[in-house]
Amino acid sequence: MTQFSSQSIPIITIFDMNISLNSPAGSCVVAEINGLADSFQIIAVSAEFNNCPKEIKWLRVPVPSGPVLLRYLVFHALAPLVYAVWRLRGGHSDIIQATQGQFPPADIAYAHFCHRAYLKNQWLDSTVNGPRRLARWLSHQFNAFFEEKAFARCRLIVVPSLGLAKELAKEYPNVENKIEVVPNPVSLERFIRPANFNRQAQRQKLGILDNELVISFMALGDFARKGLGLLIEALGKLDKRQRVNLKLLVIGGKSSEIDIFRSYALQQGVANNLIFTGMQLEIAPYLWVSDVFALPSSYETFALAVFQAAASGLPVLVTHGIYGVEEIIVNGVNGWQVDRDSASISQWMHDLLNDRENLYRMSDAAVESVKPYSNEAFIASWQAIYRKAL
Repeated sequence: MTQFSSQSIPIITIFDMNISLNSPAGSCVVAEINGLADSFQIIAVSAEFNNCPKEIKWLRVPVPSGPVLLRYLVFHALAPLVYAVWRLRGGHSDIIQATQGQFPPADIAYAHFCHRAYLKNQWLDSTVNGPRRLARWLSHQFNAFFEEKAFARCRLIVVPSLGLAKELAKEYPNVENKIEVVPNPVSLERFIRPANFNRQAQRQKLGILDNELVISFMALGDFARKGLGLLIEALGKLDKRQRVNLKLLVIGGKSSEIDIFRSYALQQGVANNLIFTGMQLEIAPYLWVSDVFALPSSYETFALAVFQAAASGLPVLVTHGIYGVEEIIVNGVNGWQVDRDSASISQWMHDLLNDRENLYRMSDAAVESVKPYSNEAFIASWQAIYRKAL
């Protein structure tokens, strides 16, 4: 590793297929780059790259638009070549960071998942069927193969939660001393609801009545793992007179997956209770029209959506065992933790409808609970990581 004088500026190369706000891991890399750009020269090796300073050099890696596994395959094949060409033309790096196993020779692995643990545990209970199940299994197998190589090779592994740190140490015993915990940042200024936001008008645009209680659910995809099916089943278990005052607002998802769960809601007799927004560039306004947030996921390593919802003033429902959120959720204060089954969630919905006044107090507590997860704290942690690595 190069030794630096006090005047030299270290050069960091970051590999991540999607450095943009529409990716959970990528959005954290965006925040990292924006925070470190004044202290380091940064090179981004990525297929997508936006919301970062213009002076950052982008080495674009061409990948197809889908499916996900093919994108990973192409990125893993082409990213090293793009980087090698840049090196041959005179470029150099003092340290390399890569998300998960996207470039196994990296010095720092930024891990947001443990694919090997997921395949051993939560995958066995996945309700995804048909070709979609095979595609996701292959994707997890592919990533599990490369994460093992990356974790063995790197000098530091950065993870967003204590839960994931423990899981990686269990799955890969030789890496425990490499792990550093840096909680993901929450852009409070982006999610705290402004005083001039016309909540009633926005609800009317979505077809939400004034007396209806809105539970929001948010995910880019993988609705089965995230628990949308359980929420739909829980709605179906409610008395019809109760659920008439309840709406489930689904933020995110591609049309093919939305169609699957819209059909499932129809089967459960609750299609009129669901509103699908599809993918949105600005998600905050959809959280601001909601009353609570629910993510009964089977596996999360930080659950950034939960933190964003809390910053928006929403008490949050999560299931036991989700990493990251167990560090902030206090039952009945800023949210709830329940068992991951439709009966428990349905009982929560029943209680919620009968105690709506309590949500105002819980809203303030939710915002307070995420204030320590600021961008400033995130960047300070990364500064310390690089001082240690260089």
